[in-house]
Amino acid sequence: MTTPSSSSVRDVRTFRPELHGVRGLAIFLVVAFHIFADGRVSGGIDVFLAITGFLAVPSLLRRTDGWRIDLAARFSGLIRRLLIPLLPVLLAVGIAGYVLFPISEQPQLFSEIRASVFFYENWHLVSSQLTYDAAGPATSPLQHIWSTSIQGQFHVAMTFFVMIVAWLALKARISARTALIAALGLVTAASFSWAVYDTTTDQAAAYFSTFSRAWELTLPGILGLCVASIRLRPAVRAIMSWIGIALIVSCGFVLEGADSFPGPQALWPVLGICLFLAAGDTRTRWGADNLMVTWPFQRVGDISYSLYLWHWPILIFALLITGRESADMTTAAIVLALSLVAGTIGKYVFEDRVANWRVAFPNPRRAMAVGATVTVFAFIAASGGYAAVSERFENEVAAYESMVVATDYPGAGAMVAPEWVTIEARNPVPSDDLVRRDAGWYATLNKNEPCIQRFEGSEPTSCQHPEATTGPLVLMVGSSHTGQWSQPIGDMAVEQGWDLEVYEKAGCLFTTDREDNDAGVSITPACQAWNELMLEVIEERQPDLVLTTGTTRLGTEPETTTVGMVEAVDHVTGLGIPVFLFRENPYRTDEWVSCLESGATTSHTQCASPRDRFYSDEIDTYGTPHGTDATRLFDTSKYLCDETSCFAQVGNVRVLRDDNHITATFASSARSFIESDLRELVPHLFADGDDTLVQSLSR
Repeated sequence: MTTPSSSSVRDVRTFRPELHGVRGLAIFLVVAFHIFADGRVSGGIDVFLAITGFLAVPSLLRRTDGWRIDLAARFSGLIRRLLIPLLPVLLAVGIAGYVLFPISEQPQLFSEIRASVFFYENWHLVSSQLTYDAAGPATSPLQHIWSTSIQGQFHVAMTFFVMIVAWLALKARISARTALIAALGLVTAASFSWAVYDTTTDQAAAYFSTFSRAWELTLPGILGLCVASIRLRPAVRAIMSWIGIALIVSCGFVLEGADSFPGPQALWPVLGICLFLAAGDTRTRWGADNLMVTWPFQRVGDISYSLYLWHWPILIFALLITGRESADMTTAAIVLALSLVAGTIGKYVFEDRVANWRVAFPNPRRAMAVGATVTVFAFIAASGGYAAVSERFENEVAAYESMVVATDYPGAGAMVAPEWVTIEARNPVPSDDLVRRDAGWYATLNKNEPCIQRFEGSEPTSCQHPEATTGPLVLMVGSSHTGQWSQPIGDMAVEQGWDLEVYEKAGCLFTTDREDNDAGVSITPACQAWNELMLEVIEERQPDLVLTTGTTRLGTEPETTTVGMVEAVDHVTGLGIPVFLFRENPYRTDEWVSCLESGATTSHTQCASPRDRFYSDEIDTYGTPHGTDATRLFDTSKYLCDETSCFAQVGNVRVLRDDNHITATFASSARSFIESDLRELVPHLFADGDDTLVQSLSR
């Protein structure tokens, strides 16, 4: 086998202070954008991934002896560098999460701790149907471990990949370096192609996918194998270095990476770091490398890994404690200071000392044994924590279900109860521990059959109520503001013998409105295409009833009904299919938040905001433009508001589980009123109605 010469690996084998400084710049951008930018992506993580590939690939090639790599030395080093600094973070998150997180959130948290131990958190986020979110009190404190997981997977997979390529090169009597460049070229092309496709079809999953992200490591890895052969004039290298830094710094300000990475737009930061790396390690007079070797960038580079691990959970728990959706300047300053302190401690205690403790890691084989033991123990501990909090959550749900009775917690019924009925104020349900997850059956269905389609993708997909699978076909169609009523509809479906299916697309009204509509409604190309196909599905399947949303809200304005919403419903009723419409509901206001936090329980209706902030006087007076015998509007305002105010708590039941979605408990409390309206629209679908139950013969 032809081994690489010393010159071919010189640029990536020796310490490069300017590269260390770029690492410091990247982590600074990541932390700053996480704290201050409200969900915008800086591109710093992409830079981190690229640097990993640039350094790791040549390093692995140097480690080959013939074609073999000392796996004990390799993997013990990875355990010490990646896992040891991570374990105290996971321990701290587990303790803080147990104390501060609602009980309903704790099983997910501990399952993520378990996934993080074995570096598959990115895939766990995908399987849990979670998306990359801006920092907030409801965001996972371990969301950021997705990138660390990809790096860990890359290190392991690339070790064996290099060994296989080197073995094949040895058999073919060609240079291992040349063979590795060619093989990585194929991987890069395949991964980038997949990233382009995956980003357009399911960007939320692509964001976390190892396959969609691999090119961000392998492309710089190819550069690492070739950089020693690059010979450029100092002036050219200086220009390249400044262009590279400019691309890295500007990325987060120019691109909205959270919605577009890791597709073609991710080339912006990756090419930026590649330009800087290709400029080489020979100092130039006017190059950006002179800036990167200065003290601030070097010191942040020193603590970059530990700073990255600690800053995100500190931010999330700070928001959870303060109750803020985003950090104000005071909170941000405190979070930044604590992150720097924690990152420094993590670096000098765990990275430098514990990871290099000779008693525990005297040699590679002993280090492997100790590391494997620690990893298994951490996984078992996380699994035990998951089992404990899951049982605690199930007990809490059982206690809650046995506690709630109609007389004390009438919910929607309280707004229409006769005046002589006395309803005493109670501590509202769902409790703080359960309210966020109080979404009903469709939100907790098996992950292999998710009911909620993400923002990307245009092919309508549905899920079926697990106990309502035969009989007249009933479809719930539209955004989450339709799906939020699935609990009472599901209960009716089971009782009356319907086949209930939910077609939900996140943020997508059931409408014929186009992306460039005049109404100001946000319609994405994927939503537009989804609606066109959804109408075809309805026409083909000929359901007995369609339920959707009848009004919508533009920002903080009162509700409205667009021309496209009316056209979509008219198309369905034109097929002879009745349509049941839900009127829009209020959203969470600052007054509600302050009132609920005060814990006041002087009345069964609590925490008011003006009614006209949410509901339209015109619709109150004239109804919606859908008014035909084939449609019926369920007027939510009757059960959420009086003549002047709408309430955050009605009949001792909390109305909202987040900023704008009804709790399943409140929705269920309105079941009798929904059923009454449905019986008027489709009496034949009720087995105990005046008409005989009719099965649809067209399906």
